[in-house]
Amino acid sequence: MPNVGLLSASDPVPRDTTVSIRYVVEVGGLPVYTELYDVDTLRSDLDSDPVRTLEAWKRRLEAPILARDQDAFSARVTTHLHGGKS
Repeated sequence: MPNVGLLSASDPVPRDTTVSIRYVVEVGGLPVYTELYDVDTLRSDLDSDPVRTLEAWKRRLEAPILARDQDAFSARVTTHLHGGKS
């Protein structure tokens, strides 16, 4: 979070400050898959192709769920994230 004061804490985040979303899949507290997304790029993706963008995020939710009880967990997560099936 950028430095804020009592009077500026509710102001919008300055445009020159990076805002990102981190997607991490962990097993036993250890990360096995990590991605970092810039929200300005995501906004552009969502504006230009909302169906495809939301489908990609749906796969991020599904991937570890579908791979949970199968062998080769990390490989299955990666495969599903990139359009394959777990």
